[in-house]
This record gives sequence, structure tokens and C-alpha cells, in this order.
Amino acid sequence: MLRFFLARLIYSVAVLVAVSVLVFAVTELLPGSVAHMILGMDATPEAVASLSKQLGLDRPAPLRLLSWLGNAAIGDFGDSLRMQRPIAPILAERLWNSLVLTLVGMVIIIVGGLLMGLVMALSARTSLDRVLTATSVIMASLPEFVTGTVLVFLFGGGLLRLFPPSGYEGFGYGVLPALSHLALPALSLSLILMAYVARIARTSIIDTLELEFVRTARLKGIPERKVLVRHVLPNALVPTITVLCMNLGWIFGGIVVVEEIFVFPGIGRLMLFAVSERDWPLIQATAVVIASFYVFGNLLGDILVGLMNPRLRTMTA
Repeated sequence: MLRFFLARLIYSVAVLVAVSVLVFAVTELLPGSVAHMILGMDATPEAVASLSKQLGLDRPAPLRLLSWLGNAAIGDFGDSLRMQRPIAPILAERLWNSLVLTLVGMVIIIVGGLLMGLVMALSARTSLDRVLTATSVIMASLPEFVTGTVLVFLFGGGLLRLFPPSGYEGFGYGVLPALSHLALPALSLSLILMAYVARIARTSIIDTLELEFVRTARLKGIPERKVLVRHVLPNALVPTITVLCMNLGWIFGGIVVVEEIFVFPGIGRLMLFAVSERDWPLIQATAVVIASFYVFGNLLGDILVGLMNPRLRTMTA
């Protein structure tokens, strides 16, 4: 297991370094000068040259890349050009909000997907199963910007005013207000993967129900509810958890669109702000942090899957 973990960790670090280099290179190739952005396009060449030297922009790009990678490794991303503040505290606040949103979305995926899959499996080949299967296909085929817009129209002030479509300020103003603001963005973030989890759970539960030990438990007179809870669900959960683990990074990757739709103060919306304002240090920092969670989310998924499936661990180590 240690060899498997080290191999996955080295691979993840290598991918993250490659992404960091790519992000730095792309921002370097974008048109416009950072010094001109700070001083304005009417700045004199002398002022631009002086500020470029002060910011270290007169050094060769490889040296600036190495310096940036070293500082980023210890959490120092410099200062935001537009906010004129250190980037690290801004990132920490926005990242915490995004993590809370992701956690709530994960709860919806696990609970909603398993319950939906269980109902589909117990009503297999009936009208209810066909309706829920069609619903899951629709859920899986709609991107976040479509589901987010529909949810705002239906429940955020269009037809029904059940949940606020924006205005999240954290749990400092109360648990219920915070959860009410999280409801729509978390649901929009989780619907696609919840549909996949439901379909996988349906197949796993149906296959498990046909196994011999389940029939034996029923012949012993064990109540159906206990058969489901003690025998069927634990065995059917393994492939379901596998799918969920392998998509941890994907969940965080979809957060940019969701946060913009619901004006959610997370790291995804911070990245869009940085792009619109052409704040190069902030663009680099947000892109690397999002990529880090995507990469290490997949790493965590690989490790959890390896723990549940020793054969996969042996083949990939």
C-alpha cells in the first residue's frame, strides 16, 4: 500500500508542477504589461521601467518562474494588483467558502444518489423505475449553468421564493441562513454526479439482491428492511463509493460556473474576477489552487479506491 501511495503522490506532484508551469507560461504570453496596468497606459517609459524593475519583471522568465514556484510552495503568491492586498489571506477566505459549498454538495450527492438508486432498484422494471431512470439521464446531461439557471427561476425568486439565489455570508450570521443560501448552489453542483451515483447504486443493488447470501437471509425469515440495511447496502456501496471517489476532483472543477451563477464568494468567482481585471498574480494563484484540489482530489480518490480494491492497487503500483 505504501508503494501505491508514493507512486500516486509523485504522479500528482508532477502533474501539479506541470500545471503551474503552464499557468505561468500562459499568463506570460497574454497581451499587456503588468506595469502598464498598475500605472495606466499614459505612464512614461521611465516609470514603467522603474516599476518593472521593482516587481522583478526585468529578470528572465525562467528565473521568475523558479522564484514564483518557490514562493507558491510556501503559500506566498504575492500581492493582488487590483486589490493591493496580499493574495494568501484572500485565497484562504474564498477557499473556505468553496470547501463548505463542496461539502454540502457531497452530502447531497451521497444521500440523494443512494436513496434514488435504492428506490430505482426496489421498483426495477416498473413505471417508477423508468421515470426515475429518465430523470437521472436528464440530470446527467444538463451542465451546471443550465441547472443553476433553472433552479434560480424555480426556487430562487422566479416561480417560488423558497431559497435566496445569492447573498451568502458564512455561518457567522446563523446556521439556517447559511444553509438556505447554500441550498441552490450546492444542488446545482451535485445534480450531475448524483445522477451517476443513482444509476450505479441501482445496478449494484439489483445485482446484490440476486446473490445467494441475500436469498439465504430471506429464507431465514429476516425482515426485508434488515436484509437491505445489513446485507445489501454494505455490499452495493463499494462500486458507488468508487465512482464518487474518482470524481472528487471533478466536483471542485465545476465550482467556477456555479459560483458565478449564484454570486457565491468562493475561489471560482475570485478567479473570474482576476481574469476580468487582468490581475496576473491573482489569476496564477487561483488557477494553481483550483488545480491543486482537482489533482489531490483525484489522489484521494485513487487511495480510497485502492483501499477498497486490493487488485487495483496491485495492478497500478
